Amino acid sequence: MLAERETLIAVLKNTRDGTSSDIRSICMDARVPQAEVLETLNRLHETGLLRLDGDRVIASGEQRLKLAIRSINLGSDVERVARFLTWSEFEQFSRESLELNGFKVIMNFRFRWFGKRWEIDLIGVKKPLVISADCKHWRRGWSGSASAEAARDQVERTRALADVSRRIRGKLGIGGWEHAYFVPVVLSLYPSQYKFHEKTPIVPILQINDFLQNLIVHLGEVAHFYIQYV
Repeated sequence: MLAERETLIAVLKNTRDGTSSDIRSICMDARVPQAEVLETLNRLHETGLLRLDGDRVIASGEQRLKLAIRSINLGSDVERVARFLTWSEFEQFSRESLELNGFKVIMNFRFRWFGKRWEIDLIGVKKPLVISADCKHWRRGWSGSASAEAARDQVERTRALADVSRRIRGKLGIGGWEHAYFVPVVLSLYPSQYKFHEKTPIVPILQINDFLQNLIVHLGEVAHFYIQYV
């Protein structure tokens, strides 16, 4: 377990920013017997969590997220793991997941409402749904009160977005809609101790596809704001 965990950390460290790494560097950083590192790398290659090409180790953004979660599940400190993940990887995976599920995506959406400036990390639009997501990479205390606080804050942002939506339907891409359901969501690197806070979903990033595919069926069970336009 220790050998695999430290190998995973070494892979994350050495494949940042879309770069590949040589196996020698990973062996040096893992600080466990080389034979165990090589065994772990081959196993990860066979299960599709990374790719070996000669003496190079290659991992895509999605693979790196999966490697990070695997490392945490093996006992790695979450903050240590998160240091080797970039915000853009987390954000890009979120975007691609929404797009693969048929959503049009708007990133870092800014608007004003009642004299206050608001920003939403990621908006996914697919009639009749408007997903309003806050992407949380990681911070200390996340699994407890911090995740509940993030959910409360996202509800307020989403309420403001729903309220102002009549004025900015064109910017949101919902100009021809008769009505919309605005759903606040918090996306996190690692599971919170809560799956919901006051009906607001807190979704681990690797579970986003399942969440999106089942959302319309379970819409009545999650917090949302219904806006009618005609």
